[in-house]
Amino acid sequence: MWVQLQLTPTTTLDGLKGIKRSTLTQTYDQVLADLTKAEELLAEDATTRNRAQKSTARALRARVHLYRKEWAEAETYASQVIGNTKYALVKPYKTFFTSPFLSQESVFELSFSTNNRNSYWNLWYPSSLGGQYTLKPSATIVEKLNNPAIGGSRKALLAGTGNNVYGVLYNTSATSTDPSYVIRIAELYLIRAEARAQQNKLTEALADLNTVRSRADVAAATTSTKEALLLAIEEENNVEFAFEAHRWFDLVRTGRTGAVLGLTNSQYWVFPFPYQDVLSDPDLEQNPGY
Repeated sequence: MWVQLQLTPTTTLDGLKGIKRSTLTQTYDQVLADLTKAEELLAEDATTRNRAQKSTARALRARVHLYRKEWAEAETYASQVIGNTKYALVKPYKTFFTSPFLSQESVFELSFSTNNRNSYWNLWYPSSLGGQYTLKPSATIVEKLNNPAIGGSRKALLAGTGNNVYGVLYNTSATSTDPSYVIRIAELYLIRAEARAQQNKLTEALADLNTVRSRADVAAATTSTKEALLLAIEEENNVEFAFEAHRWFDLVRTGRTGAVLGLTNSQYWVFPFPYQDVLSDPDLEQNPGY
């Protein structure tokens, strides 16, 4: 089961009673219906990146179709966004997260200002620099980013040394004006690469993978089998979006959480609903295992 879909407007709490959880299929169907309507209603221009546009809806559709294993549709929508000259992979790699923001890399990002601040940097920076260091890079991802054959120019995502290595995707600690990156064109290339590999379009999939690697100054991959190519794409996602919260969801949707993280009980691949929410709503069924 998935979420409770509330599709009828209401102004009272009574209007929310009696709504059971929908299935995963029903939920995804509604997401796609919403994105289809959004694509119809949204504008599209040559410059806007911090307001939703038609391409934003198409990019999110590509992601949803990938999660649903609808490979042809994922490829189609990813191609529509990639084919829009408004978007491009930028070099050097750090350009997209360096002021001035709103680079060609961004399909959609959320802008902040000194009056409406983004404090994400605080989670990454060590206490010596005024941060909380809540989100500390793992030794594994630090090693990969620092390896020229894997991370390439993505090493720019790191700063510090020894036990005080930290992420600098969000780095305007003085002004807290970093954008929040919702979806980048690099993701569309890797979505299309995976979708093509799943359809046995290995040459085209490898080309998409190597487009992302080339931008990061990493040598081209030469993988020749479907299985190896899919693992290479998985690993590229891991490094390319090291600090953008993709990894867990990629492993869950591909069923690789057990193999990679050792978490073999699939009940724990989904999060629990907060206890107070379950307690206050008898129609909200808790996920198994919690």
